[in-house]
Amino acid sequence: MNENWHQQIRNKHRDDLIAAGKELFLKHGLLQVKIKDVCSKAELSRVTFYKHFQSLDELLLTIQMQLVVNLTDHVSLSGSTELSGREQLETMLHAWISFARNHPDHIRFIQLFDINYEVYDFTPELRETYDRFNQMGKENHFLLDVLNAGVADGSIKHTSSLLQLAQFIFTVMMGALQKMVTRRSTELSPPNEQMTEQLVDMLLRYACNED
Repeated sequence: MNENWHQQIRNKHRDDLIAAGKELFLKHGLLQVKIKDVCSKAELSRVTFYKHFQSLDELLLTIQMQLVVNLTDHVSLSGSTELSGREQLETMLHAWISFARNHPDHIRFIQLFDINYEVYDFTPELRETYDRFNQMGKENHFLLDVLNAGVADGSIKHTSSLLQLAQFIFTVMMGALQKMVTRRSTELSPPNEQMTEQLVDMLLRYACNED
C-alpha cells in the first residue's frame, strides 16, 4: 500500500511536469523555456524534475511522443471491424477531427515540434530515440489494418503501397488540422466544420472505390 502510494505520487509529479512543459512550450516557444520555469509552473523542485527527466530536451521529446501516441490511439480505437474498410476509415477521420477540436493544443504542439526538430540541438541519444519512435510509427502505421481491410472487401483502392497511402493521409490530415487550429502562434481555435467535412470527403474520394 505504501509503495503504491509513493508510485502514485511519482506518476503525478511526472504528469504535472509534462503538463507544465506543454503549456509553457506552447506559450513561449521551444527555445525560450527553462527548467526553472517548468518547476515553478508545476510547483515542484528541480530535484523532483531530475528524478524524472535528465534534461529539458528529454521532457520536450517525451511530451511530443506522448501526444502522438494519444492521438493515434484515439483514432485507432474509433474503428470497428464490423464495418467495411471505407466505413472504418471515415469513422477514424471524424475521430481525428474530434480529437483536434477537443485538443487543439495537442495538434499545435506536434506542429511546433515537427517544424523545429531538424534545427533543435538534441543529443545524438535523444535524436536516435525519437527517430526510432518515428520510424516504428511509419512502419507499423495505425491506418494500415483499416486500409488492408478495405482492399480485401473492395471498398478501398488497391495501390502499390498502402504504407505510402497511410502516410499521405496522415500528412494531409495533420497539415490541414494544424493550419485550421492555429490563427496566431499563441491563439488556438477548433477546426472549421465545413472545411473538415470537405477534407474527409476529399480523402475518401482519393483512397476509396466509388460505391
